[in-house]
Amino acid sequence: MLLQVFTIVLIMSTLALLWIKPIGTAIKILSVQSLILGLMAILIAVRTDTPDLYIMGGLTILMKSIGIPWILWYTLKKIGMKRETEKLIGRELSILCGGLILAISYIVTGKLHLSSISLGQQYLPISIAMLLMGLLIMMTHQKAIMQGIGLVVMENGLFLVALVTTYGMPFLVDIGVFLDVFVAVILISMLTYRIDKTFQSTHTENLRRLRG
Repeated sequence: MLLQVFTIVLIMSTLALLWIKPIGTAIKILSVQSLILGLMAILIAVRTDTPDLYIMGGLTILMKSIGIPWILWYTLKKIGMKRETEKLIGRELSILCGGLILAISYIVTGKLHLSSISLGQQYLPISIAMLLMGLLIMMTHQKAIMQGIGLVVMENGLFLVALVTTYGMPFLVDIGVFLDVFVAVILISMLTYRIDKTFQSTHTENLRRLRG
């Protein structure tokens, strides 16, 4: 029952990221989403007696619920707090696309024959939908910091896929993915700061003006 509540919160938080405008609110939602994912990993670790998941759940909370949001929040504070998202499509269309992604995820994964001992049949559609919605966030937002948030949402979806199908990827693979995402977010934050200082805007379209 608790796992079901967690997955509902995960998908609702992802849909909320497609709707909201203030970037500060998006960072808070990402923090909550990562916290829920970490707690979910720990709960599955308890149920399946998988020691690695305790570590991965703790790292998820430490790095993606606290560390990455702090980096993004610090960057936002440095460039000015009153910033809103800029999208290529409207909020209504974003939510519609999110709903279609969720429906397609259920249809496609419903045709898969997964092991009865895994949680995949029940929770895989949510994880696939999160991964694709994270990609949608990256594709439709024009602010570099929101694209960083989309990247983390994609990784959250990927982590959830592994969690509900095989109870986590090999430990070293998980650590490698964590570090890749963490470094990517740091680079995106640095890029956001430099774009803002140069163009007084964090719009990624400004990068085109740097070409010689």
